[in-house]
Amino acid sequence: MSKKGIKVGSVTLAMKGRDLLQKNGYKAYLTRNPYPDDEDGCGYVIYVNNMDKKCIELLKRNGVSVKGTVDLGDVL
Repeated sequence: MSKKGIKVGSVTLAMKGRDLLQKNGYKAYLTRNPYPDDEDGCGYVIYVNNMDKKCIELLKRNGVSVKGTVDLGDVL
């Protein structure tokens, strides 16, 4: 199973997204993006155990700008 992180634009949005996911029953953590691009913003990603499409939809519905996902490989 691959480990994916959700890229967001700022550390503030990363914390908001993590808290939102945790309140909805997901195990979510913040970590650094091991492969940041210039347009990735703060360089933090939200790692979610057993991430699915519902996670991203929940974030978007609640004002968290999602910039995509990143494969975290062996980082975690």
